[in-house]
Amino acid sequence: MERKILVDDGIGGEHMIKYIDEERVVVQKVMRLEESLRNEKEEVIYYSIPARVSLRDLASRPYTESLKKQIVDFHAQFTAAK
Repeated sequence: MERKILVDDGIGGEHMIKYIDEERVVVQKVMRLEESLRNEKEEVIYYSIPARVSLRDLASRPYTESLKKQIVDFHAQFTAAK
């Protein structure tokens, strides 16, 4: 099973979510920029600094409710299998 997933936060932002363990995930905001490289325009993807998020503290994070639900649902795939 894939241990990371790209999700939409419901307001046009994308986030990479990665399973760490039974308590935590890593969350990174994805930034897609168009840059001129070698006289061509190419999409370049950057990731924010990884945030190690405890599922206990998820409610206090500045994420949309849609993103929080997707984090919980994704994390549950791994913890339910044990």
